[in-house]
Amino acid sequence: MTDDCSRMRKQEGGAAGMAGRVYEHRGFMLDVSRHYMPAEEIRRLLDAAKILGLNRMHWHLTDDQGWRMEIRSYPNLTETGSVRGRSYFGGTPGEERNDGFYSQQEIRDIVAYAGSLGIEVIPEIELPGHAAAMLAAYPELSCRRGEAGRWENRVEISGGIFPALVCAGKDEALALIRNVLDEVTELFPFPAVHIGGDEAVKLRWRRCPDCQARMRKLGLASEDALQRWLMLEIGAYLAEKGRRTIVWGDALAGGPLPDHFIVQQWMEGEENTRAFMAGGGQVIRSDTDYFYLDYSYGQIDVRKIWEMPGIPDYAAGYEDRLLGMECPLWTERIAGLDRAAFQLFPRLAAAALRMREPEMPWEDFRARVAELTAEVERKTGLKGAPEALWALSPAEAEKVLAAERERTRLPETAPVPGEGTLFLLDEAERLALRLGIPRAFALKAGDSVLAGLSGQAAPEGDSGAGILMRQLMQAAESRLWGAWKRIPEEIWIETMKAFPRFISEHRRSYGYDGFDRAGWTVRQAGARIFRIGELEYELAETEARKREIGVHIPSDARLEPERLNDSLTRADAFLREFFPEWAGLPKTCESWLLSPVLKEWLPPDSRILRFQEAFDLLENLPDNDAALEWVFHVAEGQRAGLALAALPEDTSLQKNMKALLLSGGKPGAAYGVLARPFR
Repeated sequence: MTDDCSRMRKQEGGAAGMAGRVYEHRGFMLDVSRHYMPAEEIRRLLDAAKILGLNRMHWHLTDDQGWRMEIRSYPNLTETGSVRGRSYFGGTPGEERNDGFYSQQEIRDIVAYAGSLGIEVIPEIELPGHAAAMLAAYPELSCRRGEAGRWENRVEISGGIFPALVCAGKDEALALIRNVLDEVTELFPFPAVHIGGDEAVKLRWRRCPDCQARMRKLGLASEDALQRWLMLEIGAYLAEKGRRTIVWGDALAGGPLPDHFIVQQWMEGEENTRAFMAGGGQVIRSDTDYFYLDYSYGQIDVRKIWEMPGIPDYAAGYEDRLLGMECPLWTERIAGLDRAAFQLFPRLAAAALRMREPEMPWEDFRARVAELTAEVERKTGLKGAPEALWALSPAEAEKVLAAERERTRLPETAPVPGEGTLFLLDEAERLALRLGIPRAFALKAGDSVLAGLSGQAAPEGDSGAGILMRQLMQAAESRLWGAWKRIPEEIWIETMKAFPRFISEHRRSYGYDGFDRAGWTVRQAGARIFRIGELEYELAETEARKREIGVHIPSDARLEPERLNDSLTRADAFLREFFPEWAGLPKTCESWLLSPVLKEWLPPDSRILRFQEAFDLLENLPDNDAALEWVFHVAEGQRAGLALAALPEDTSLQKNMKALLLSGGKPGAAYGVLARPFR
């Protein structure tokens, strides 16, 4: 590592921050991809940053909606990638600047001007995702869609998360990245380059023959590992140039990174960031809850910044590895300088105070923020938000947030097709593969969803794959933000294994992969059924509003008393902790395993009859034919016109049940309440 690179490891002179120490990194981030900002306006923001005592500007130069930096060796990056045309998604269409880029001379001038103010500029070239503008300019660097298909690439015209990733399987793509970084490092003297790494949905990589070939060659187990490999390749190239590499925290999903990387923590994955710090890694703090200044004042006001903890939980015990803080300003909904100033001030002043001064009482803090904000307006002309927005009550915050939502939903605002859907689809495909769902079927399921997003028909021979994937998306969304979020990981995964189990049962019955249990698994996806040990437990509510715990027996359950009783004990503890209003309610079961006719065929000590003994039967269900699935592997859709004489007779249970069916009888089922332990 060269002297330039090691400079970021040293503490600089400055004011004491939140932990009573000197922070090296006191910055803000400016996104100029979503909306271009002329150089003169950037200078005014730099003047304001100087007044506030900030020392870093993170310059987000490339994204799906525009490539803003001249690269002489690849002129199409700006000739095509910087032009978005008529697309208005900022809520103030008259002021929007959709097109434009910075010449290399303009970049040198801005970097020099910032340097004269004591501010260093960190460039960000976003990889491997958020690359739509790059791929619109050079589509040959995109992934293939199977052996012969192609993906559409364009400069995106709205906000959101898009699937455009640089192809990690093509050497030409790596060559472009290296050549671009050659020019970036010539223009920016800062000893690190930010390469993004966030929100890289792997939908295309999973379907790309080149990416899959690269994974096989390198022995990589997942597409996240492929991204880690790509990040390491780029990081090693920058290290040869004496530069460190900054990435968003998402990049840790594929595994740990070496110490020439710096992680910018922003949203989830805090456990990975903490592990990175435990291994000696350095981190920039940009928590969305406090530092994202594009958020409404209804979400983050000045008082919330004053109240935020000095050290986040993920950095506790590793305070010396926290380089500092940075406030991002993403500009999807910020079309011009006036709106940018409204969003930044006074909150950037408040954050700057938290970065560089000891804690102080609220009234003193508010007065200092007011002084700095007034100085910014007096010297730069940048006018911030009125004081009425600085410390909102919960009711006031909700009104402000509602007004902001309305502002960004004006009639001229471009809609975002399937906003959030691609991210959830990526999460659902990850889950499907983790659960062991056959890869070909999982990708077919994802293709069905992708077809629906583009208004196309589901792929031929869907076999329920699309419904499967939509339920997994529902489950993934619930795991991230809904009812599943608080449930222990073991129970989450064991419950989700119902999906591959039902696919396996379909294959056993029909001879090919399919999914026909959507009416059942909607309860798993919706966090109403939980697999705990051998049994499943459903929070069941009848039409009469009667609540009970439905006990279900999965086809792979082992009816061993010790295992069953252990399941009951763990289920009771689970309910007491997570659903106390359901704890102690009756446990009921409706199953063919409780059918009275089984007593005529099975020996008294059989596991099925001992299972029955734990229940008091409440209702006989003689017409139920679910036993056909369990005993003969005959799915519900195969029972009409079933040739009974062809049923197998490999076990005594099959022989007896077949004889009953041939005589016109049915195996039936029963409904009962659990009354005693299993023996």
